[in-house]
Amino acid sequence: MLDRRRFLNLAAFALPRAIPCVAEIVSGLPKQMPSDEVEVIQTRVFAAGRNGGNPCPVVAVADGLSDSEMQNLARRFGLDTAFILRPRVKDADIRVRYFVPDHEMGVSGHATIAAITVLLQNKASRPRTLKIETSTGVFEATWIRDGSRYVITLGQNPPIFGSIVEPGLVAGVLKIHLNQMVLAKSPIQVVSVSRAKLLVPLLDWRVLDHLTPDFEALWELCDKQAATGLYPFTRRTNKRNVEAEARQFPLRAGFPEDAATGVAAAALGAYLTRYDLGCQTGQHEFRIAQGYAMGAPSVIQAIADCANGTVNKTAIRGVADIVRHERIPVIK
Repeated sequence: MLDRRRFLNLAAFALPRAIPCVAEIVSGLPKQMPSDEVEVIQTRVFAAGRNGGNPCPVVAVADGLSDSEMQNLARRFGLDTAFILRPRVKDADIRVRYFVPDHEMGVSGHATIAAITVLLQNKASRPRTLKIETSTGVFEATWIRDGSRYVITLGQNPPIFGSIVEPGLVAGVLKIHLNQMVLAKSPIQVVSVSRAKLLVPLLDWRVLDHLTPDFEALWELCDKQAATGLYPFTRRTNKRNVEAEARQFPLRAGFPEDAATGVAAAALGAYLTRYDLGCQTGQHEFRIAQGYAMGAPSVIQAIADCANGTVNKTAIRGVADIVRHERIPVIK
């Protein structure tokens, strides 16, 4: 696994668009395997060091798979797994479905970056902008080449700032003291840019590293707040060249923690823009460390655009590294 290089500081929202036909987009992908097996491309996304990043298997040709077959593959890997299909929505270039071991998700930021990287590495047609159809909506991505790798900027929705949660409830779930939270500047709040996350500001990286949540209580809290995970973070981190550090505990995913979570980092970028920067006009970028407590160091670049006192655009940026290709039997 190569060390993840420093993110390039690139314009996120203003790359030129070339409109390809769908046949051109999918023509460079691997051919459909026999019905009893499937080709899987293993990737790691947002890696910031050895063994870093969020592992993500990608099935590049998934139109022949049933829902249960996709679910069984994700369960076999024990990871977020991305499946690329032909689009159903007009003007979308590809469709992606996302499964974790226990259910299907609407969208996954790191898995989308993995899927786009597989698409580009397979030398399919390469428009500078791609529209990705998901069950949550259509998202736009842009990319540039950095040597043999692709730096991908994936747009998200304008943020929705939801309910503010009472600190005592969260302290009990995380098994920490109230004085280990920092609430003078910003609250515990649900924020969504595509999937809602409950953001919890903590004192420092030491508190963050030593969290041992009560997962049943955590999931119950997420259910009550209509959140898909809890995202405790701190502005006081010992990681270099980052603005914040976080951990992600997803809702009943089939694994307890994520190494790098794009949609949560984008929500945190919007949150920091609102509470730390007072929604100053312009584009703001934050580097969010994640995965260190798991031994999988990751850094996600979160982007938020502000105008007229409102965050009106969000995005994430990062790189996926292809680790290997393999053929996997399909479980019916």
